[in-house]
Amino acid sequence: MLEENGCRIHEVGTKKANKLNIHDMSGNVWEWCEDWYDTNSSNRVLRGGSWGGYARDCHVSRRSYYQPGNRYRSIGLRLVLVP
Repeated sequence: MLEENGCRIHEVGTKKANKLNIHDMSGNVWEWCEDWYDTNSSNRVLRGGSWGGYARDCHVSRRSYYQPGNRYRSIGLRLVLVP
């Protein structure tokens, strides 16, 4: 049902770029970040929302968390190539 409505992971660069001309900064998958959610937890930070959530959560400043070791289809990470 979700995929019939376009609710699925999309290939990188197929959606419209943001104002900085960066593709897929939010809404594709939650982005797993290196920092910890808070100083007293073992949870990692997630940012940006995903295809499986609410539209209101799909923005760069949206912050959530998850426990490392768990796997979800809606969590990914961003690789950066520095020349």
